[in-house]
Amino acid sequence: MNTRLQTKLSGASMMVVSALLGVGVAAPAQAQSETARSEGLAGSSIVVTARKREESLLETPIAITALSSDQIEKQGIRSINDVVLNTPGINVSNVNSGRNDRSFQQITLRGMTPSTTNSTLTASFIDGVPVASATALMGITDPERIEILKGPQNAYFGRNAFAGAINVVTKTPADSFGGNVRAMVGTRDNFDVQGSLEGQLVPGILGFRLTGRSMSKSGSYTNGANPNQTLGDQSSDIGTLQLEFTPTSQLTVKAFGMYSRDKDGPSAQGMASAYEVRANNGSPNVPYFSGSNAGEVVIPSMANCTLAGRPWICGAVPKIDSRYSPAQNTTEDALLAGILGDDTNRITSHGKGVDGYGLSREYYHLHMNVDYELGDTGLTVSSLTGYNNEFYSELADLDNYDSSAFTNFAATPANGLRGYWSFPYLVERRNKDFSQELRLSFDDGGPLQAMLGASYLYTSATPGLVSVSNFEQYGIPAPASARQPPQKARTYGIFGSLSYEITDALSINLEGRYQRDKIYAFAGGAGTNISADAAEIYGLPAGNFAPLESFYNQTFNNFLPRVIINYDLTPDMMIYASWSKAANVSLSSFNTSFISGTQAEVEAGESIGLGVIVKPEKLDNYELGFKGSFLNGRLVVTSAAYFATWKDQHNDRSVIFASGGQPLIVRGVANSGKTNVYGLELDVMAEPVDGFSITASGAWNGSSVRSFDNPAVTLRTGFEGDDFKGNTLPLTSEYSGNLALMYTGEVSDWDDFSYFARGDLSYKSKQYVDPANQTWIKGRAQVNARIGFTKGDFTLEGFVTNLFNNKQYTSIAQNNLLEPSYLLASQSYAYLNLALPELRTWGLQASYNF
Repeated sequence: MNTRLQTKLSGASMMVVSALLGVGVAAPAQAQSETARSEGLAGSSIVVTARKREESLLETPIAITALSSDQIEKQGIRSINDVVLNTPGINVSNVNSGRNDRSFQQITLRGMTPSTTNSTLTASFIDGVPVASATALMGITDPERIEILKGPQNAYFGRNAFAGAINVVTKTPADSFGGNVRAMVGTRDNFDVQGSLEGQLVPGILGFRLTGRSMSKSGSYTNGANPNQTLGDQSSDIGTLQLEFTPTSQLTVKAFGMYSRDKDGPSAQGMASAYEVRANNGSPNVPYFSGSNAGEVVIPSMANCTLAGRPWICGAVPKIDSRYSPAQNTTEDALLAGILGDDTNRITSHGKGVDGYGLSREYYHLHMNVDYELGDTGLTVSSLTGYNNEFYSELADLDNYDSSAFTNFAATPANGLRGYWSFPYLVERRNKDFSQELRLSFDDGGPLQAMLGASYLYTSATPGLVSVSNFEQYGIPAPASARQPPQKARTYGIFGSLSYEITDALSINLEGRYQRDKIYAFAGGAGTNISADAAEIYGLPAGNFAPLESFYNQTFNNFLPRVIINYDLTPDMMIYASWSKAANVSLSSFNTSFISGTQAEVEAGESIGLGVIVKPEKLDNYELGFKGSFLNGRLVVTSAAYFATWKDQHNDRSVIFASGGQPLIVRGVANSGKTNVYGLELDVMAEPVDGFSITASGAWNGSSVRSFDNPAVTLRTGFEGDDFKGNTLPLTSEYSGNLALMYTGEVSDWDDFSYFARGDLSYKSKQYVDPANQTWIKGRAQVNARIGFTKGDFTLEGFVTNLFNNKQYTSIAQNNLLEPSYLLASQSYAYLNLALPELRTWGLQASYNF
């Protein structure tokens, strides 16, 4: 173990010991009762479903952050970014796909950053049903709670719950007719109206809950290339319907449906370039290579060091120059309309996708849960069925700067091509999945609880990329041969658990899942010709395969166990220890795009170390935890310490090169290395006096790279092999914390009148851009505040988010710098893509319950 890791673990050990000693001293002085958990703070009475059954948060031996309906409302949580902001130990990156929007949100939990844009290590669920996109979680208006399960959850939740899971639990219909209407207005055209209606259609037998939401807001930044446009505009329309059918006391059927539609403008992102680029009479000039400063600056250099003989940005990324960034060329005219009207490479007809720059998304989600109790046997049969259908379409200016000073010399009045050079790209994707789970559970109130189940998940993804740039610049329409290979997987699982109370205080929990993932490989839009030599090299069948035809599949088998031992120190204090294994089998388990391409594309793929088959990622996780309630429920403490070894990490690799004068992108996934991840998490909720509550949470999520390999990072930094040892994983904050203070009071002379004031402070430390740890974005703190009153069923409140207008970047990604000569496209990540935060927002919100 290296010295750096020993120091960090030693510090963590002292923190754990100190916390446990403090708890140990306080415990004897307090006469705790079993009812304290249900009568104290909200955190002590929250019910969670982390183990496919309802349990108290404090009695569940798993590290969980649970946000109740009241907490969600009081903190103003409306998006997955809000969840991340209010939860230590979790980060979200929107820019790894080249754009800072809602088309792709990459969640990092416990420092485990997904290395590919098509895979996730933190699974997302609605009522335990997997969903295709984390963004879909926020389609639930006024949920019962949000559960963030930390650490591997494969035993219960299956594929992709590698680092953890986020489960949004919906509310069940009320016993009587009622509802809620809420409206918000704020600066920058913020507008949000939502409502719910619920009740009994057939009293005691059939209930319903209907919700709807419509929101929109303008972005925080002016587009430097189009001053009449803001960057970061968003709008959504969402509707849900839930039915609960209880014909007998033994049978419960819940059906839930959701439809959402998002329509966003160009995203808010900036750029920091290592190279200066000038426009000299309409042509690009890179002084680093030309030795000349001729022309006007289009992209300023922010380089402050040299790595591997090339300029780079070392240390904390400085503030971007507002004269040059953010800026995107977003001209929408007849030329663009004609290009988008060509359905050759589009996933669906153009009327369903974007008709200009920005994002358009449709999401359908359906699930049904059936529970049937078999008399007084303690046995319950459960069925959980789910379906998701997501389509998104996104047009972005991928060069990410104002390139209008570069002349497109191929354009003439006769051909009507774009007069300036730009690099717009259309990205579309349809994700579909169907899931079915059957469980038989046993719980008769005795010391034994058991469960046995089987699951099936069918997943398909149809990606599409259209080079709008080639059409605008050269008049080359999108050929059918450019279609991307589809992706498909079938996952089968058998899972179960056995919990036994050895004594009144000591319990053991044995859990596990045997999972079989069958992943399919497809040919690209041009078909695939695999020679006998290539077949031998890559382990594939030889032959000619038609466009988009499945020509190979491979099955990955994994056993994913978890063992938990928990001990009740008192009726209100529990410690636990667990060991678990996890595996991540990605849809990106095959690299077929590059072998479906030209010889130049095959050679480019091989140059960045791509093979065809990618092994699953593996994780061994060890965890210790404590949960307790003190002072008759006025103080609640939960903590966890963990250590895990992450092997065969996936790594996204890409290269852009010119072939025949046209730019080509080759990308794929490779197994990149091994890392130790470790950390400490602490949540404290206290109500020292009636009406005043304090919530303090913190997380230390450390990592130490043991081995890493990425030719692009090596080319840029000069780091290779053992040079990465001991470094921290990228796109994660090692330290994070939240502090919330809230006071609620009543006016004795006014009936049914109360008021409240709340302040929330969130902090996340710096994030490295890659495992070389040479470049990072600084830590970021944000303060939100709310104040309001309630009179009967009416509530009025004012709020401000990002009170001190912190402009520090929220995430970072490396990208290839694009300009007309494509000289810098091969320089291995010559610029940084920076996610810009939403700036200070003031608002007023009113709600009425009826």
